[in-house]
Amino acid sequence: MRDQTAGRLLLFLASVVALATLAASAWSQAPLDPQSLVGEWSGSWKNKTLPHISGKYYLTIEKVEGDKVYGQVEMSGPQTVQLKQLGTLDGNRLTFSRPNPTEFLIEGNQMKGSSQGAPRGNPWDITLTKTK
Repeated sequence: MRDQTAGRLLLFLASVVALATLAASAWSQAPLDPQSLVGEWSGSWKNKTLPHISGKYYLTIEKVEGDKVYGQVEMSGPQTVQLKQLGTLDGNRLTFSRPNPTEFLIEGNQMKGSSQGAPRGNPWDITLTKTK
């Protein structure tokens, strides 16, 4: 009986330490510096419903003013398209609404997200890494 109580106490203490460690690491993460987004990002896109359709995705962020992000996207694959973009930054979430709603989550020098795709209704997964 005493061994069971000691085991439960150790398990409880280990859980408390693990939770405290996770909380401390979450609190120690610095908030995203919007200016760190300025530069060139490159990666790929893949059609979620037709995975054999994919291509390259390049995002150049020219400037960030407040929550507005100004840039240009170039997508290649079956066709190549270049678009000027005006996005919105909310914490570590970057969204573009035109021509296809696109949302990225930013973590360090990587962005992962999705787009409604073109034509609409062909959703994409997008993964980018900052290159410059």
